Amino acid sequence: MKLRHIEQCIGVIPPTALSPDGSIFELYDRFNCLRGYLWSGRRAKFEQSVDRLLELLDEAKERLPDLERTISMASGHLCDLAEYIRKNDAGVINYGRWRREGRRISTSAVEGTVNRLIGRRLGKGQHMCWTKRGAHLLLQVRCAVLNSEFLQRYQRWFPSVGTRSIGLPWDWIPHSI
Repeated sequence: MKLRHIEQCIGVIPPTALSPDGSIFELYDRFNCLRGYLWSGRRAKFEQSVDRLLELLDEAKERLPDLERTISMASGHLCDLAEYIRKNDAGVINYGRWRREGRRISTSAVEGTVNRLIGRRLGKGQHMCWTKRGAHLLLQVRCAVLNSEFLQRYQRWFPSVGTRSIGLPWDWIPHSI
């Protein structure tokens, strides 16, 4: 979301050569690089790109005084993003590494399950209603099933579960009378 605010502000600035050796699209190109560095986990490059973007925005503010407010907003949003990333560095996902490791990136399946299960029970006008705690516990069970960890976790409390074979009714041998 923070990237979107910056992109909206930068999108208003007309293409202009802001440095002697730069192109007229340097501001947009640098912003796209910033996004790429963030998603790929290249934090040093991300910080350099933030610094360069701030320099370009300062130059744009001098050259385009009628857009000073928009450019100031872009600078503010950019500083907010950089500070947010610094504070939450451990929680920012390195999608480049995840892709190389073959891990899933999309959360659409989880979001769909949450919307379907929780929305129906916590929604107004439903005959049944869950507490937030109950919904959270159900999601833990659902995640354990999807991660193939449910049986292993369940066996901690009931070790005999999953070890016996259950015969079907048509295989039962009648007891002698």
